[in-house]
Amino acid sequence: MEYGCLIGGEWLEGDREIVVENPYDGSEVGRVLAPEVDVEALLKDAREGQRRWRERPTYEVREALAEAAHLLKKHEDELAELIALEGGKPIRDARYEVYRTREVLRLSAAEAERLYGETLPGDAQRGRTAELILTVREPVGVVLSITPYNFPLLLPTHKLGPALAARCSVVHKPATVTPLSSLRLAEILLDAGVEPLALQVVVGPGAELGEELARADFDALSFTGSRSVGEHLREISPIPRITLELGGNDPVIVDETADVEAAAEAAVRGACYHAGQVCIAVERAIVVEDVYEEFLEAAVEVAESLKVGDPLDEDTDVGPLIDDGAVEKVRRHVEDAVERGAEILTGGEPEGRLFPPTVLADVPEDALVAREETFGPVLPVIRAKDFEEAIRIANSTDYGLHAAVFTERLDRAVKATRKLEAGGVIVNESTIYRADYMPFGGVKASGVGREGVPQAVREFTEEKTVVIGRR
Repeated sequence: MEYGCLIGGEWLEGDREIVVENPYDGSEVGRVLAPEVDVEALLKDAREGQRRWRERPTYEVREALAEAAHLLKKHEDELAELIALEGGKPIRDARYEVYRTREVLRLSAAEAERLYGETLPGDAQRGRTAELILTVREPVGVVLSITPYNFPLLLPTHKLGPALAARCSVVHKPATVTPLSSLRLAEILLDAGVEPLALQVVVGPGAELGEELARADFDALSFTGSRSVGEHLREISPIPRITLELGGNDPVIVDETADVEAAAEAAVRGACYHAGQVCIAVERAIVVEDVYEEFLEAAVEVAESLKVGDPLDEDTDVGPLIDDGAVEKVRRHVEDAVERGAEILTGGEPEGRLFPPTVLADVPEDALVAREETFGPVLPVIRAKDFEEAIRIANSTDYGLHAAVFTERLDRAVKATRKLEAGGVIVNESTIYRADYMPFGGVKASGVGREGVPQAVREFTEEKTVVIGRR
């Protein structure tokens, strides 16, 4: 499989060869022959593409996005295999990613005809009388989209779909290690009828190409990735409208009234989904001491039941980490926890890039796994004396993306939703719960702005006020 980049409505090849490898066995999946990118020319084409796309009637925009969803269904098996090969995601989960991607396009098609404004009375303030005051929503212009490796089809679509529905044009830069899904998605969108100049996809190292793009005169930036890179982009970028999703250290609280077995299963599976390489993966379980030992026993049983191995095997639950650097980071976090007094109950030793589901007991609050994003299949279990202390521990990190609480007490569920410092609070489900139409984003160091298709469409539009005077 060989691609160029989509620039100026054409597939262009260049001298920079980017080889995409399967993280499971190191075999070649494909390659990108990336040309040098003239950012000024890229923006010029994008502005022309946005002008053309904006002039399309609403039904054409809606139908193009709906047709793209239909084409994804047609190519579901091919796309799922590609996700599994270039990203190491187990094939069952890869299929679900394709399904969710179709849903994002379907939702985007629907939102294309819902760019609603509002009407206000023109005479509600003394001395200010008009026949009518109304608002309309208009596209912000050209959007820069930058995405990571862990959802190589879904996350680009969470930016491209809403941006195109809002009549913006998009320049998209996928992760260098998983660019093939984005390039295949671009082919599908063009086949579905999207204006060629309204979508461009370029591939190259983030430290070079990503930074150059972020310094350019785009109208909006939507970035998903690490905290360090996101904060750096915000510092250097002149782009006026920025949405950042920067990961988390997502806690699950379990109190003494909870269904402990259900909570343990949700916590372990939430920690190990896609080998923990998910921004809303469970990063900490905070368990009150009355059920602490019971939770540990149940968590170990679930962890040891998960199958680790080849992503293309239908029975695989946990595939490889994306590269050797990811393995070393997870190993370092586990070793740090042990040095600080934690005990490995199961797992802990990788074989190549396969890191087994790992459960850690007696994890102190100052351990790396308890305060940073590990991004691996590790469940640190922290003891809390009661529910109040569990909430304090949950709020003690810099992050605030998702948090979950398992309890049978309604008052505690309500209290958790008010007290937990997170963009989303999930009751009696894992932190990994996300529906693609719900608002999604974090507080504190987990980012700014909101995704979810309806919310993203609003992020990519400007509100204009129109006053019709009396004569």
